[in-house]
Amino acid sequence: MFGLMMRRGLAAFVTATGIATAAAAQTVAPAAPAGRPNVSTSWHWTVNNMTRLESWSFFEPRPGGGDPESTFVGNRLRVGLTRSWPRVDFSAALQYVQFAGLPTHAVGPGALGAGALYFDGSGSTTSHQVYPRVLSVRLKLPAGVTVDAGRFGYTSGAEAPSGEGKIEAVKRARLDSRLIGDFEWSLYQRSYDGARADVDRKPWHLTGTWLRPTQGGYKSAAGRSLGDVNVGAVTLTLRPGTLVPRTDVAPFVYRYDDSRDVAARPDNTGRPASRVDVGITTLGASAVGAAPIGSGEADWFGWFAGQTGDWYGQLHRAWSFSTEAGYQWKSARWQPWLRGGHLAASGDSNPADNRHGTFFLMIPTVRRYSYTTVYAPTNLEDTFAELVLRPSARATLRADVRRLALSDAADRWYSGSGATAAHGTFFGFAARPSTGFTDLGRVAEGSADVRLGPHWAVNGFLGSIEGGQVVKALFARSSLRYLYLENVIQF
Repeated sequence: MFGLMMRRGLAAFVTATGIATAAAAQTVAPAAPAGRPNVSTSWHWTVNNMTRLESWSFFEPRPGGGDPESTFVGNRLRVGLTRSWPRVDFSAALQYVQFAGLPTHAVGPGALGAGALYFDGSGSTTSHQVYPRVLSVRLKLPAGVTVDAGRFGYTSGAEAPSGEGKIEAVKRARLDSRLIGDFEWSLYQRSYDGARADVDRKPWHLTGTWLRPTQGGYKSAAGRSLGDVNVGAVTLTLRPGTLVPRTDVAPFVYRYDDSRDVAARPDNTGRPASRVDVGITTLGASAVGAAPIGSGEADWFGWFAGQTGDWYGQLHRAWSFSTEAGYQWKSARWQPWLRGGHLAASGDSNPADNRHGTFFLMIPTVRRYSYTTVYAPTNLEDTFAELVLRPSARATLRADVRRLALSDAADRWYSGSGATAAHGTFFGFAARPSTGFTDLGRVAEGSADVRLGPHWAVNGFLGSIEGGQVVKALFARSSLRYLYLENVIQF
């Protein structure tokens, strides 16, 4: 069945890719250099078109459940416009998303893959929407101060570059969007309405933001501001050598307040809720470093966050940490980069008391830390090993293996990437019962990213999960396969 779905989906992918590629080729002029110019005497256009085929063979439900097999195609076209003056930058982008073949019966128990979420967010197999993704102004003030206002993207962990290539590679892969992100994996994504101020000095960089996320993620009514969600963030980035040799250190504090008209409460209490009632403060720090050792380069990573606040009237106390290390053989063929690490995020041990202990992820891009997207790094123990290879300057291969377990059997198995809708019954995180077990499963994943030209790239991914006791107690078949193929044209 999975093979048949793949063949049908691949045919649809090739057709859609051909249409998208032809359209892009007809509508864009020769490209200007990538990146945002400091000063431009004219308007600068950008076009990005991504076509993605997704094929799911989810854990098979017990009799009476939904259909675990689904294959669908989505396309995202983004057209951007920028211009820079000596003291002002202007950015705007319009985005159009279109799906074909979303599954109508891929629910039970819970969503059986991303297609079910896209369908639920629109009620149509051809979910689509056009909406403003970016509309912002940046003021470039004296003394290294900048102020952004309007609608823009924000990624926690990416506030300031370190100036070191390896440190930046680790930050982009393992720090960005852990708690605040654009949900860029979903086709609809999310933006933020608000303001951001930055102060830059050679040894440090200070960022302060106030944000309201927009609808998006899997919701077709994308682009509408979530007025009942407010996020504040302050991050101080200390560049390598300022506090620790060869290490970028960044303490941060975030505040999340949510009072949406959403009748959902994703926790282990089983208590109903007529609307969201969450106010949580997160304090933490990251440390990312790298140094040449022998014929290669070693890297290290540490991240910790502690939380306090209120969860639907309960006292909230939670934590999460991650430690990782790696080594890349720079002079070897394909420059193998081997990394490994462990993440732990607290769960709630007693659903009957007045204390909530499940680590709250706020509004992240979870897909960066859950490539198969069916679990989120909360109430979770995730131990992994990863190998990255560079066969050429245009190709990157990656393979991962993971061992997943719930931190607390009294809590639940969570998934999701945070708030996506102002109303309804979906909080943004979903919770399945643990059924009293902690063994979630073993994961094997691989991806290939290939640039075929200066404006053309093709990406592929295959993920497999062999479910543990938690999965076996809920589903009739405990194996999952997930594949996607992407075609990206950008100018």
